[in-house]
Amino acid sequence: MPVAPASLSRLWDGLRPPFRHVAHFERVLGTALEVQILADRREQAGRAETALLTEIDRLELIFSRFLPQSELNRWLGSTGAVPVSPELGMVLRQALTWTQLSAGAFHPATEALSKLWKEAEVSGRLPDVLGVLDQMQGALYSVTEEAGHWAATRLSSLPLGFNAFAKGFIADRAAEAAFLVPGARQVLVNIGGDLRVLGPQPVQVGIADPGTLADNAAPVSLVRVAGQGAATSGRARRGFTVNGQWHSHVLDPRSGQPAAHIISASVVAPDSASADVLATIFSVLDPPASLRLADSLPDVACLLVGEHGQVFRNARWTDLEGSSAPPSSRPPLHTEVSP
Repeated sequence: MPVAPASLSRLWDGLRPPFRHVAHFERVLGTALEVQILADRREQAGRAETALLTEIDRLELIFSRFLPQSELNRWLGSTGAVPVSPELGMVLRQALTWTQLSAGAFHPATEALSKLWKEAEVSGRLPDVLGVLDQMQGALYSVTEEAGHWAATRLSSLPLGFNAFAKGFIADRAAEAAFLVPGARQVLVNIGGDLRVLGPQPVQVGIADPGTLADNAAPVSLVRVAGQGAATSGRARRGFTVNGQWHSHVLDPRSGQPAAHIISASVVAPDSASADVLATIFSVLDPPASLRLADSLPDVACLLVGEHGQVFRNARWTDLEGSSAPPSSRPPLHTEVSP
């Protein structure tokens, strides 16, 4: 029986090596974007990249704090119950869940503390955080969902921020949009260190050494990530300087003070949003508490670098390191994440 041309085309696509597309963009969500795509053909990789960038642009209009008319900013300036998109509703709800799960080590109102520390840089006096901490104990907002319709109500005047995992959420959705394009086999999205990988083959990820600024420094760890998200948070390169004294930009929402005992927290999780927020949480908790929380969650691996260079990892991270190939035999897609 003759083979249909369409069947021959699919057979050929399955046999020939995939086309590898790599692109880098600056000033995407205020950071750098790296895209890697394996597709059957060049034009399919191009369409996957277009779908990915389109999704990032769409979600930026929802979550950006820098665009005055973003949905998030409009909601932050609202009163009463306001209809919100499913994307914003889900992020708002997840933020409350992570606040509870981390016993306050993550908190959406940490932005209010950051504002006090930025003002302290100007005044030269350490901030008085007690008033804000007291307000942070109250309800911030409520979220409801009924038959696919979401609404959210502001219950506090405190400034709120969701960067701890909104960027990871965007990385997830962007990778999914690209992976849905016919012919796409593998997708890697790296938005400023928030990574999402989709596809059947593992991707090798290097964790940048937080103790050096050298671009050619050897990574502190190599792991293989397959169908998962990864993120790294750290205090090595950003902070507040008050009266000549440097303080980490990572603030403990429970005390209002800079978190000093961890210089880098790296996480591999089922998705980038979870990895993103957990990297923030593990930068605040002490290492034993972080390892316990990581082990209590499904498929979460973590690597922590302490202030004196000591390294902590859970068994799942060790497993990912054990499956990693040496640099000379890296898989087709590979990248590095840094704080």
